[in-house]
Amino acid sequence: MRRLLPFKLFACSLAIFAPAALIAQNQAGGQNQLSQSQNQPPVPTFRVTTSLVFLDVTVLDKKGNPVLTGLTKDDFHITQDKKPQRIFSFEAPQVHVLGPGASDENPDGKAPVNIIVLDQLNTRFQDFAYIRYEARRFLMEQPEQLAAPAELLVIRDSSLEMLQGYTRNRADLVNALDHLPAALPFEEMNAMFVWDRFSQSIDALQQIALQNRGVPGRKNVIWVGHGGPGVYLYVSPELSPADIQALREYAHQTTNMLVDSRISLYVIYPGLQVNRAAISMSSMDAAIDLGEDDPFGGNINFGLFANATGGKLYFNRNDLDHLIGRSEQLGSEYYTLTYQPTEVRDNGRFQRIRVTVNNRDYRVVTKAGYFAPDPHINTDPRLQAMTNIDEASVSSVPFTALHIGLRSVVRHPDTDTVDMIVQLKDKNLPWLATGDGKSAASMLLEAVSRKQDGQVLASRILHVRVVTPLQSAEERASLITPMSISVHFPRKAQDLRVVVESEEGGRMGSFDLTRKMVDEAPAEPTPSPQLQPRRPAYVPGSKPPQPPPA
Repeated sequence: MRRLLPFKLFACSLAIFAPAALIAQNQAGGQNQLSQSQNQPPVPTFRVTTSLVFLDVTVLDKKGNPVLTGLTKDDFHITQDKKPQRIFSFEAPQVHVLGPGASDENPDGKAPVNIIVLDQLNTRFQDFAYIRYEARRFLMEQPEQLAAPAELLVIRDSSLEMLQGYTRNRADLVNALDHLPAALPFEEMNAMFVWDRFSQSIDALQQIALQNRGVPGRKNVIWVGHGGPGVYLYVSPELSPADIQALREYAHQTTNMLVDSRISLYVIYPGLQVNRAAISMSSMDAAIDLGEDDPFGGNINFGLFANATGGKLYFNRNDLDHLIGRSEQLGSEYYTLTYQPTEVRDNGRFQRIRVTVNNRDYRVVTKAGYFAPDPHINTDPRLQAMTNIDEASVSSVPFTALHIGLRSVVRHPDTDTVDMIVQLKDKNLPWLATGDGKSAASMLLEAVSRKQDGQVLASRILHVRVVTPLQSAEERASLITPMSISVHFPRKAQDLRVVVESEEGGRMGSFDLTRKMVDEAPAEPTPSPQLQPRRPAYVPGSKPPQPPPA
C-alpha cells in the first residue's frame, strides 16, 4: 500500500498527458513494448501530430432537462483560451444509441457506457450498506437488457475490484452485487490513513482511465460514495512548496487521463452522517466556474474532477437510485463536437474550453479543458507501473522476469469466485532498505478473468508490500513470498491471468489458468463474510496468509 505521508510518493516528478487527439507516442508495437517493461520501463515521448479534440456536450433547458432536438452544428460555438474554434464535426443525441442486437462491447462507440463505482474505502460501514441497497434497487428498476453496457466496480481499503465487466445483462450485475462481501472500512475509521485514501481514490480514477483507453465512445463514471478526502493546498502545514507542486501535477495528470479516455465523473454523496467539512469543499468546487487558470490551484477534491470532466456532484441526497439514473441520463443524452485548435501549446498550462449555444436560455455542460504537455516533467514511475500491468493483464505474452507460481486454487461455484495463493521467489526482486534494519519490496498483483476473445469480465488489483528482517541479497534470494488474491470468475470466462509487477524496476511475471484448470480445482462453498481490517504487510518467516473470503 502506498502512503503519501511523509510524501515519499512525491519525490518523483509526474508526467502530464494531453488528450489522445493531441498527442502521439513514439513507441514500439504492443508486444515489444511489454517485453521491454520487464527490464526497465520505457520513457514515453509525446509529440503533437494532430489536433482533433472531442467534446461530449449536454445541453439543458431552464428546468434542467436535456435538450435533444432543434439544435444544429451552427447553434454551437467553441472557444479555447478565449479564441474561437471552427467545429470540425457534429453528432446529435439520436446517434448515441445502440443498434438492434448490439453486443456488450459497443463496437461502434456511438452509445456511451456506464461505470458504477461503489466507494467502500471512504464510506462508513452502515452508510455503505445503504449505498449497496440503493444500487441494487436501481438495477432492479432497469429492463432485463440495459440500454447501454455497464460495469460494476468497488474500491476497498487495498484494492480496486471489477465485480462485473461490461454487460447489458441486468442479472449479471445484480448477481455480482449480491456477492460483494461485507468489510470494515478500516482506513476510513482511522484518521492516520487520510493521505492513503486520498491517493488510493485518485489512483482508482487513473486505473479506470487506463482500463478504458481502448473502449470507444463516452464513459460515465458514477461514483456512489464520498470520494477521496479533499486537500487544501495552502492550509495544510505539512505541505512544502515541492509537495504542493507535486500534488498539482498529480491532479493535472489525472484530469488529462480522464479527458483522454472521454470520461465524465458523476459523484453521489449520500445524505447520511458524513464529514461536513470535506463535503462542503467538494460540493462548492463542483459548482464553480473554473475560470481560465489552473482549477487545482488551491484545492484538490472530487468536486473539481467532476467539474473538469463535464460531470456533476450530487450533495446530501438519499434518493441514490434516482441519482444513479439521473447521472446515466445526463451522460447519455448529449451532442458530440470536434474541433481543431488554432494553436497547440507546449507549456503545461490549463487550456480552458467553453461551449455556448445561440439560445441564451440553455446551459451547456462539457469538460472544462485539459492541461497542455510540459516537456520539463518526467514520466511518473507509478503510472508507468499501472500502465504496464494493465497491458500485461490483457496480453497473451508470457512474462518471466519475475518467477511466480501457484500454491493453491479454490473455487466457489455458488458465487463464481476463485481464491488463489500466488508464490513469488525471485532473487532479482528490487528490495529497498526501510531504515529500521529491514528490507521491503512493493508490488502490484492483478488477477483478470477473460472471455475467449480477450474481453475482461472481472478483475482485481492489489498493492502488496513485503517486509523482511533479512538484509543480505543471498538470504533474500531464498525467500518464498505467498500472496493471496480472490477474483470473480463468471460463467462466460474462458481463462484467468495473474500478473505480478515490482513497482521498482518494472519487472513482471505471469501465469494463466484455463477454464478447464479452474473447473478441476477443489470446490468449496463461499465462506461467510468476515469483517476484517486491512491485512498487514506479510513478513516472510511468519505464518503464510490464508486465502481471503470471496
